[in-house]
Amino acid sequence: MEPPSAPNPAGDAGVLPEFGSLTLQEAPSPPASEEELDICTMPRESAMKLISRAIIAMANAAGDVPATPPLTRSISKDNLAALKGHRRVHSRPATPIPADKENHRPTQLSPAEAEHDEPTIAHDIGAGALPEHLQRANMARKFFSKTVPKVGVEEYMNRIQKYCPLSTAVWLAAGSYILRLCVIDKVVPLTFRTMHRLILACALVAMKALEDHRWPQKRFAAVGGVDEGALCRLELCVEFLLSFNVQIFSPEKLKDLTISLQKAGQAATMTSRLPASFNLKLGNPKLRREVAA
Repeated sequence: MEPPSAPNPAGDAGVLPEFGSLTLQEAPSPPASEEELDICTMPRESAMKLISRAIIAMANAAGDVPATPPLTRSISKDNLAALKGHRRVHSRPATPIPADKENHRPTQLSPAEAEHDEPTIAHDIGAGALPEHLQRANMARKFFSKTVPKVGVEEYMNRIQKYCPLSTAVWLAAGSYILRLCVIDKVVPLTFRTMHRLILACALVAMKALEDHRWPQKRFAAVGGVDEGALCRLELCVEFLLSFNVQIFSPEKLKDLTISLQKAGQAATMTSRLPASFNLKLGNPKLRREVAA
């Protein structure tokens, strides 16, 4: 009897993720009470709906926050090349894509506020080091779009899920990253100009941290409407701002973070201001008295 062949992890295609057709609008709503919230059985579309509702509520409450101005530090081309650092290598092969799912309709987000030649990280040690809060503010600037993207949050998340399906755990972990960045640590303002790049970058980091599947960086960037280099910079910013603490080791911890995100969205809904265009119209007083009678 011949022994089995030697394992070849790099050549193992694994199990392909399921390409579903369910959208956020069709998905069941997540339970409002924390006792009924079960992240282990929650459909991934319900997790996406929970995240989108919380993000939209918090963005409505925050209003329009101006982007952080760029660093005024003068940087030569030689220094800029050094700041880019080494190129990372992939830890595992990318998830193979079925032939019938290879093509996707391109999209494009609004241009980023930060220019392509702006460094992601400045010198952080030595006599010329910038204060850490300035470096963090510079990273937060990367998430700003010049204008509010035309594609809505739900449509944007549906697009990611359609062409690069992610699991419930990945979506909930991405939501927990947004909670930490925007609510707990308050390093990135959550507005309608930052939410799209936050969602894309946090989903990418969560996928690489928790998932066996790894969609190609080029495909993930194209689906998200940014170029590959910009997505790499956003990924680096998320990891640095989270102090590279991206692992969630227990379902209980993930549930606690999910509940906190849901509560943050509910609290933001209660504190949101009415838009300036809101015009309350009262009926005729005489008619109101007749109806009351």
